[in-house]
Amino acid sequence: MEDGVPRGTNPSTVNLHPTLAAIVITTTGLAQPAARFHWPMDGTNGTVVQEVIAGQNGQLQGGAVWAPGVGHHGGSCRFDGVDDRVLLGPCDMTTGTGEFSLSMWVRPDFVTGMDRTLLAKTIGSAAQDHIWSMTFVGASALRFRLRTGATTTELTTAPSSVFGGAWYHVVGSYDGAHMRVYLNGALMAETAASGALGYHPQAPASMAALSTGAAPFSGWIDDVRLFDRGLDQSEVIDLLLEQLSTGIQRTPSPTLLDGRLHLPADQWRTGRVLDAMGRTVRELGTAELAAPIELRSWSPGYYLVCLQAVSHQCTWPIVVQ
Repeated sequence: MEDGVPRGTNPSTVNLHPTLAAIVITTTGLAQPAARFHWPMDGTNGTVVQEVIAGQNGQLQGGAVWAPGVGHHGGSCRFDGVDDRVLLGPCDMTTGTGEFSLSMWVRPDFVTGMDRTLLAKTIGSAAQDHIWSMTFVGASALRFRLRTGATTTELTTAPSSVFGGAWYHVVGSYDGAHMRVYLNGALMAETAASGALGYHPQAPASMAALSTGAAPFSGWIDDVRLFDRGLDQSEVIDLLLEQLSTGIQRTPSPTLLDGRLHLPADQWRTGRVLDAMGRTVRELGTAELAAPIELRSWSPGYYLVCLQAVSHQCTWPIVVQ
C-alpha cells in the first residue's frame, strides 16, 4: 500500500469527498491465475484427495469425511476438530521466483480461542518451524506464517467478523516484498518481507491440522490451491468470484463524483452489493441502476458491486472510508 492506495490500484480512480473516500479498483483481465497445486475437494468416497495439476494427491487421516454437495464449489471435506487432517506430501515450489500464495474456502463450525490450522507446511510446532501456514487464532483472526531464507515472518490480522456456519475465502500472498492476508477479497493485513521461499522436502504439508494432528480445525474445507507467485488483489477477487466471472466483458469502471457512484452505460437488469464477508447487504433496484448510486449513507468498509446485464455480468470492489 502506497499513500493509502492499495497495490494494483490506479491512483486516477481514487476520488475524495469531504465525508467519503472511495477506491474503485478496475477489474481487468479476469482469467484465473494458474496454480501449481489444486485440490478441488470434490471426492465422494475413499481416502485419496485428488490433486489435479501435479498429481500430488493427499490422504485423509483421522476419520475426515467427504461432504458431496456441501462445498462452496460442489463438494468439500468435513473435519471434526479432534484429529482429522489431510496429509499432502512436501508440496515444494520448484518453479517461480520464490514468491508464494495459498487460496482456500473454509466454513468453520465455530470460532474459539485455540489455534486452528487451515493449511500448513512445517517441520514442527514452533513458529520458526513453519515454512508456510494459515491458521485461525484468537477466535476470528487469521495468522499467515512464511519462511524465507532463515527468517520466519508472521502476519496476523485484527479479529474479524467470522461466524460459524458461513463460507469464507482465505488467501495468503507473498510477492517477494510484502506478505498480505485477504478475507473474501478484502485486504486484512500486510507487512514487509524479503527473500525467497526455499526448498524444504523434509517438511510435510497438511490441511485442517499440522501433519502431527496438532491445532486441528473443525468445519469444512474446499478448493485449496497453491501458487508459485504472489497474487495481487485483482487476482484474489477473480478467485473469489470464480463462479460469477465466466464470460464477463471488459466494461469501463464506474466513477465516483460528489459521493455518488456513476455506473458505466449498459442495459443493467439486476444488481446487488456484497460486504467483506460475502453477504448481500443491498439489492439495487431499477431506479438505482439507471442513476448514480448514493454512497454517503453507506457505512465505512469494503464492498463488491455486482451487476447483471442481458448477456454478461460485472463486479467492482470499492472501499468506503
